[in-house]
Amino acid sequence: MLLAFGCLAFNGGCKAEAPAQAVPLTRALPGPTAAPWLIVCTRLDDAEQTRLLLGLAADGHRVTRFEIVTPDFLWRIPGQPESRRFAAGESDASPDLAGRLNFTVLTDGEGELRALDFAAPAPDAVQLEGLRGSLALHEPWQNDRALGSLFHAATGNLVDVAPVQCRRFEPRHAPATR
Repeated sequence: MLLAFGCLAFNGGCKAEAPAQAVPLTRALPGPTAAPWLIVCTRLDDAEQTRLLLGLAADGHRVTRFEIVTPDFLWRIPGQPESRRFAAGESDASPDLAGRLNFTVLTDGEGELRALDFAAPAPDAVQLEGLRGSLALHEPWQNDRALGSLFHAATGNLVDVAPVQCRRFEPRHAPATR
């Protein structure tokens, strides 16, 4: 009965010759599903201190780059040159952890990023033991900017919650050479 009513309402009637073929719904959604994104989130009270660098694939659900700044922890990065702030091989910015953490990406109905949870699969899977946290965006993207909060924690009572402003960029590709 419902099938017959549905055919009448949407197709103007059902034909007895052949059943209608199922057509998958395909539509281009705005935001991360339309193009890959690079998202940079910085503390509101210190815009020079980057807190998170996030790359999202074109599907909006795969993390392709993940670097976090943890001022309370120095990361060992072989080959890192000495700077005014850090000895050779050390930095407060992590290496790219995209392939070493587990991620859960939450998007809204338009495919826009709303939240990202991250966690090391085992307590000692990365240098910062027990690294885990979340990025939550508290408003929709406007002019490729959104306010949010970044929480991260690790073993040893390292806990930080920071108000952040996130900005997203479409990665630029180098022109093809012949």
